[in-house]
Amino acid sequence: MEHSILKAKSWQVFLVLLACYFISWFVKDDDMSEMLKLIGFSIFCIWLALIGNTMNQIEKANEKTGVTLFVVNVVLVMAAPIISKLLSNSDFIVTPSSFNAKGLWVVPALYVFIAYIQIHWFVASSVVANEQGQKPEFSHTLGTAVLLIIWPIGVWFIQPRLNRIYNAIQADTLDYPRT
Repeated sequence: MEHSILKAKSWQVFLVLLACYFISWFVKDDDMSEMLKLIGFSIFCIWLALIGNTMNQIEKANEKTGVTLFVVNVVLVMAAPIISKLLSNSDFIVTPSSFNAKGLWVVPALYVFIAYIQIHWFVASSVVANEQGQKPEFSHTLGTAVLLIIWPIGVWFIQPRLNRIYNAIQADTLDYPRT
């Protein structure tokens, strides 16, 4: 089970990430459709969390990055739509695909937005750092982060890179702390 996210094929990840969204298109009940989209969004955030955590564990560079803020932001981004729904406040609406805030609610909504960008950036920089063996340049990280944000396309490019990292670990060509 160790590093199983690195072994998964692109089509497997794509189907898992898309399943709930796809099913929600055919559900007539709005609440159930919204719940399925939320589950799909949570699965996507968990995929990012697994990649980020795994990449941080096998970080080639001597300086591992702190994963605490990343994990907190993943949990916060996953919880924001649920909190928004529970509050039922028209001034604070966060869904898996959009957000809207008015008044003082702008501050937490802005943080959720920044946290959403940060989790993508963390994963992107971790993947690139593992590929290059050093701290990545902005331009390399930006391209990978954009691929993660547009995941229906990006998964076809990101997952093969994760497979190559896994193959390098298995061939012992990557400095990898075996514990």
